[in-house]
Amino acid sequence: MDTISYSPTDIPPQEWAEVGPFVRQAVLTAQKQSAARYTTKDLMGHVAAHVHWCRTVACLPLDVSVIFDRDVISESTQRGFPGLKTTTRATRRSALLRVAESVLPQPERTSRLAPLRDDKLALPYTEDEQVALRSWAMGQTTPNRRRDCHTILALGLGAGLPAPDILRLRARHVIVDGQGVLLRVEVSRHPREVPVLWSWEQPLLDMLATRDPEELVVGVERQEGNANWLNYFISRTNAENGLKPDSRRLRNTWLLHHLGTGTPLGPLAHAAGLETFRSIEKLFPLLPQPTRDEVRRLMRRPLRTV
Repeated sequence: MDTISYSPTDIPPQEWAEVGPFVRQAVLTAQKQSAARYTTKDLMGHVAAHVHWCRTVACLPLDVSVIFDRDVISESTQRGFPGLKTTTRATRRSALLRVAESVLPQPERTSRLAPLRDDKLALPYTEDEQVALRSWAMGQTTPNRRRDCHTILALGLGAGLPAPDILRLRARHVIVDGQGVLLRVEVSRHPREVPVLWSWEQPLLDMLATRDPEELVVGVERQEGNANWLNYFISRTNAENGLKPDSRRLRNTWLLHHLGTGTPLGPLAHAAGLETFRSIEKLFPLLPQPTRDEVRRLMRRPLRTV
């Protein structure tokens, strides 16, 4: 299909007559200046929907510097088509950014946008569920499985490590001193040191008694890129009343604990390896409402002199 023969079924003819020439020119320019990552039909569909929304809903002028502006593309793909699946919106945004790279002057070309994801919260575990997870670890069929399961819980509930960091951690990264247990997360997108909650120190001490310094703390030596190993391992364990751990829920349980007990956001964000506070923001509604006296007492504490 070429740009001339394309005719959208969901845009009224007279509105298409207004935006169609603009859409065709943008797609032709993009196809000439970049590799054919998208078919003409797909690219026309994405650009037509975006330009039609910009013109009829946002009332923007048919100007490439406006229509393909980074913020306009972001607004259109996030809010303009509520019925689309997240994956489709992500594909549309990617296509529009590719067109923007072609049609905009060099100084106006778009910078990278954050990935689109389903904004669903992995709910933290309740106290009863955490007790059940301890039973899950104790109820495994072999000593090695019990040790690995306890270690997974200690790294998730005790230190909030995401799955990639759990998989790469080695015994030499677990430091024991007079202040407790500290994890040195070195092979990670966010190298950092994470103190372990005291209630989860013992499983890591037990693990260290069975591991050489260069051994992985969970499982056996495996390929570095095997990102699904943790899920595969957990899937093969025996559940406790239907419950098995999920690394995202373990991490959010740890985050919620620190938010609820008053850990300052600066140190918490550093230890969690967060780039933004979005993960923390989603947990705020789950925090217990503080009493009036708690608010006054905690917020009256003196600050260090600047």
